[in-house]
Amino acid sequence: MFGLRSPLTWEHHLGGFLTVVTFIIWMLQLNLNPSSGPRSDPFHCRALLHDGSWSPLASDGSRKWEPNHCRMVEYSGDAIQDCLEGRRIIFAGDSTIRQVFLAAAKRLDPEIPSNMTDFRSSSTMWHQNISYEAHGVKLDFIWDPWLNSTTLVNALGLLGFQSPVETIDPIPVLFVVGAPGLWTARYGGDDYLHSFKRRIDGILSYLTSNFDHTVVQDKADIKIRKIRPQILLAPVPVPNYDSLSYSRSRTILPERIEAMNDYLLELPSKYHLHILWAYNRFSTKPADDLNSDGLHASDNIAANKLDIALNARCNSAARVGSRSFKGTCCVSEPYNFWYKGPLIWWLIFTVLFSEFFRIYFLKDLPPFHRSLMQAANVIIYILIWCWYCDGSLRIGQMERHYREDDFIKACLVWLAVSVWSFRERKTEWDPPAYRGPGFLSRDHSEEIKGLMQGFILLYHYHYASQTLWVYKIIRLFVSAYFYLSGYGHTSSWLKKRDFSLTRVLRDLFRLNLLSLLLPYIMGTHYSLYYFAPVISFWYLILYAMLGFFSHLNKSPWWFGTKVIVTAALTDWLTSTPGILESFAAISLRVLRIPCDPEEMRFRLRLDRYIVYVGAVMAYIIYKASRRRKQTGLDLSRAPLDRRPKLGLLLDLVCVIDLFVYVYLTQHGLIDKRRYNLVHPYISWVPILCFVVLRNSYDAISNRYLALPAALGRISLETYVLQYHIWLGGDATAKLSLGLGDGNL
Repeated sequence: MFGLRSPLTWEHHLGGFLTVVTFIIWMLQLNLNPSSGPRSDPFHCRALLHDGSWSPLASDGSRKWEPNHCRMVEYSGDAIQDCLEGRRIIFAGDSTIRQVFLAAAKRLDPEIPSNMTDFRSSSTMWHQNISYEAHGVKLDFIWDPWLNSTTLVNALGLLGFQSPVETIDPIPVLFVVGAPGLWTARYGGDDYLHSFKRRIDGILSYLTSNFDHTVVQDKADIKIRKIRPQILLAPVPVPNYDSLSYSRSRTILPERIEAMNDYLLELPSKYHLHILWAYNRFSTKPADDLNSDGLHASDNIAANKLDIALNARCNSAARVGSRSFKGTCCVSEPYNFWYKGPLIWWLIFTVLFSEFFRIYFLKDLPPFHRSLMQAANVIIYILIWCWYCDGSLRIGQMERHYREDDFIKACLVWLAVSVWSFRERKTEWDPPAYRGPGFLSRDHSEEIKGLMQGFILLYHYHYASQTLWVYKIIRLFVSAYFYLSGYGHTSSWLKKRDFSLTRVLRDLFRLNLLSLLLPYIMGTHYSLYYFAPVISFWYLILYAMLGFFSHLNKSPWWFGTKVIVTAALTDWLTSTPGILESFAAISLRVLRIPCDPEEMRFRLRLDRYIVYVGAVMAYIIYKASRRRKQTGLDLSRAPLDRRPKLGLLLDLVCVIDLFVYVYLTQHGLIDKRRYNLVHPYISWVPILCFVVLRNSYDAISNRYLALPAALGRISLETYVLQYHIWLGGDATAKLSLGLGDGNL
């Protein structure tokens, strides 16, 4: 950092090294393969329209199409209405395009039967135009397998008007046109390719505008709902040749289909973004993805085709309208005043001030002011990096999928690396104080926090929340963090008896700084980073419990009474409707930061007792240390062969309790909702058992895991920043540099 004077630890060097290596690899990729970077696909439209892959099979056997390097969303009927209210979509082509039209109609009205009998009743044949309107959205299908009908030409002619003209129907904002390949292959004879080229050339005159311009205009004109129409051209579909009827198989030949698609590939580059090449990447299993006739796609394929078209049309406007919108394909980067305004000027100022005027000014600044400027620089760099990774379009996003083998391997690697850093503590014990089971030094607390934080980061990255057995373990880790928080704060207050307002404000400032700044930068809400507000809540509760009538803390009976009363009050506070809602309203009105009271209520009640268990344990340890003598429970100082029977019995009970807890929770509570109901009452059992075992032997009580301890010192910051740096989309997607197949 500019002007940094304090020595850097090995953790800083490691983090800086990994950041530099990642940046260098990304820049090399952009230079060696420019087609994969943001310069060639600034809005990720090419990623949406041209390529992708199928997601792994879900538990119900379904799968989703996922573009490389960006996220495609499934548009519900309500979302289609929000995007296209008062507008029109035109589908033109043969029966394969009609399938996409039918998929759109069913999205708007799921009650429509698959065979569209209502539409057929108004016509004697399928080979006719179809219109459907629902909820202010009009869908038109133009039967035109040759792309030469007057209806299509008239509809395309409306594209030249920027304001309503004399027409009953609204001007279309999206055309999905199918290339006339199947019909020219079957009925075009030997002149099929010339006929195909002539039909395609007739459409090209309407594709002259740069496709990216339609995305940019969405951003500029969203407030007045003025959107430039888009035309998407579906390539010639590749049939399942083995399933074609005899008459079709004689003319719909592989070489003909390939020759027509090759012509589309050879078109000038300005037309390429209009072509839906992803449609021909769908059919990885023709027998499953195509119907028995070998031509028409399954309902799932047709629905994914529709979503690609809707994502190209609607994503940009939806993202401008809401930061919470998860689609990142074919979107423009939202304007961020804080990113492009004050933060940039602050960086320029600090660079000039720190580098060019250091000799004249910085040397005369007091150490406090110099440290304050350094800290402000670090915070601003972090905020800019968060926006760069998750707010801008410089780095792509991809969906997460849980693969148990990958998750377990990553966890084992983290555990092995952590154990490798096992080393002896440098600080010495205070001989008179109690150091037996239940006691946790600062190094041990940070070690446990960091070890759990590593697993939590991997848990979120690998989307392991979809698996109940993993969720139960991680849920226990989170409770352990609150236990350590209650233990640490209570120990500090009992020892130092510092209940000053200065300390409270300082601690709350550190706990909430990032969580309060990120909503302004990222457009999120405070409760998204729930760990900070929840830990702040319990901090204030413990402060009130220990600070009021603090002289009574000397008495175990009064301390126990305060714990019971406080636990009852917080139970009432978090369960009564209206209280948290009032705090959320104040947050929105005063700080302009939205907060979800229901989310906070769920988080607070899930760990509503474990903090008090930590406080009680800290009180017991404090009282044992105050006696200034070895107690019956101080078992860690004795060799293993001389340990009292009470110590061995305690260790045995803890080990048995851990196994019983794991067995009962993993086999008895097979529903997440039931587990969440029971969790607040049982989470203390394995946590206390582990805490007792962690410090029961001298061989391990004098040592700690250095790497997890380093992570534990910044565990809260790491948890908050994972939403925008470790992951993307507010921790709902993986960040992608576009290397290889886009998965890195």
